Amino acid sequence: MTFLDTSVIIDYLVDVEPVVAFVNDQETLLTSTICVYEVLVGEVFGPGETNLHQRRQDFGRVEALEFNEVIAIEAVRLQGELLEIGEPLAPRDMMVAASARSTGDELVVSDADFETDALAEYVSITNLRA
Repeated sequence: MTFLDTSVIIDYLVDVEPVVAFVNDQETLLTSTICVYEVLVGEVFGPGETNLHQRRQDFGRVEALEFNEVIAIEAVRLQGELLEIGEPLAPRDMMVAASARSTGDELVVSDADFETDALAEYVSITNLRA
């Protein structure tokens, strides 16, 4: 299975070709409810009105996993380890990374938010950014 970060979902929705090709080749797609929030809140700040339920259906093939207490504790533990070496992540990014780690799946991103060697020790990360 493949765990998608917000950046990949957004690129997919705006038809970034390499991202669309990659996503379409995957059998099972997961994300976090945090990523669903990030994608949809971007729609709220965009021009005009947006049907949020329809927009969610635009990436409906991607199953969202709940962010729960177990994942929250793991996110804090990981953040503490990264903080000790001076490479902490933004809180939401750490929550997404911990969510991906909880499934054991590869975290796929298309931005620089997860570029840290220390995190790669805990989560398999693929960056589709050109």
